[in-house]
Amino acid sequence: MQKPIMLGAVAYDPKVIPIWDIIRDYFNDNGLRLDYILFSNYEAQVEYLLSGKIDVAWNTNVAWVRSYELSGGRTKALLMRDTDIDFQSVFITKANSGIKTIQDLNGRKFALGSADSAQAAILPLKYIEDELGKNNNVNIIRFDSDLGKHGDTGRSEFDILDALLSNKIDAGSIGISSWIRMLEEGMFPSGEVESFYVSEGYCHCNFTVMQSLDENIQKAFTQMLLSQDPNEPIIKKMMQLEGLNKWVETGTKELKGYEVLVQAMKEQNLMKNNW
Repeated sequence: MQKPIMLGAVAYDPKVIPIWDIIRDYFNDNGLRLDYILFSNYEAQVEYLLSGKIDVAWNTNVAWVRSYELSGGRTKALLMRDTDIDFQSVFITKANSGIKTIQDLNGRKFALGSADSAQAAILPLKYIEDELGKNNNVNIIRFDSDLGKHGDTGRSEFDILDALLSNKIDAGSIGISSWIRMLEEGMFPSGEVESFYVSEGYCHCNFTVMQSLDENIQKAFTQMLLSQDPNEPIIKKMMQLEGLNKWVETGTKELKGYEVLVQAMKEQNLMKNNW
């Protein structure tokens, strides 16, 4: 019997089970055996990928960078969601705070999300230090919620909104998807909170493999995902749960979208140490 491709994913929310059940069943129904393992944190998942205990890892951008660096460049990014391209960080504040630029953060309380979140902590800290220098006067407040999930739950970002609304902080950093949700769901009175900085785009999650994985398996895995029809009801359900419109192969252009995070993680000594 053909050995199944073993995929790893992190269980950051109950919805991940139907997501990966649908993907597994699609593969198996179309003649390619696949199974998955759920992890409680990305550090364990990266370890399993590098040791060959899983074949494919659904990694955050932080997990991708770590796996690439720790393997000495022996990992490969196969695919990502269309929504993983040009992801952004957003700095928010109250409309009456007087904060209009990063320069205005000197002497103010600025909140970062979970320390392992690229969008809410790692990259925002880099943006501030690039603008104001490392020895700036910004009072950094951290909300380290759900460490190990790399910001997947978004909990720290909503903690930042709560702290802003209760005047415990002056401003904070969140991901663009959380900002859109806050606006769409009316999580604050109209006009009370605004964004004053939106970063340039960078890349988020991808399916990561070791370069040594059989090329036929890499190709079959990639083609199977690309063959999914977004209009098929069960596939549409999965894509809505996972937040994508289509799968995209990861090429040179997409890999450049990780360069700013690589630089930030090196500057902040985040390549090897746990959080």
